[in-house]
Amino acid sequence: MKRTIGFLTLMIIAGGLWQASAYASGSFSSGQGINARSAYAMGKALTFQKLVCPSCPLKAADLTKERAMSLKNSLEARSAASKPGTADDQHIAVLCPGNRATGCDGKPDEQELVHYYLKRRFKF
Repeated sequence: MKRTIGFLTLMIIAGGLWQASAYASGSFSSGQGINARSAYAMGKALTFQKLVCPSCPLKAADLTKERAMSLKNSLEARSAASKPGTADDQHIAVLCPGNRATGCDGKPDEQELVHYYLKRRFKF
């Protein structure tokens, strides 16, 4: 009986430590409570729904590491006074809160989610 209680206590402590380390490993922070795994999945989905799709200006073959770097640079400079002047400055405008995006009320910052996905996927 003592062994069982000791083992269960050890498992609870180990589980708590493992869970805490999982939360600490991500670098995404959002006021809306989106964790790193969800941010990656949402960013990937948005990338392939709004930026890279058959009806989008970018096709799947266009999403090379160089193009992803250009998109990342545009996303990082979205609120800067001087833009990087890449061809992708116009493409990110379809993501909320971009000026060509629609129905953004209550949605998370899609530009930040795509930025997070591109950084993780292409290891920038």
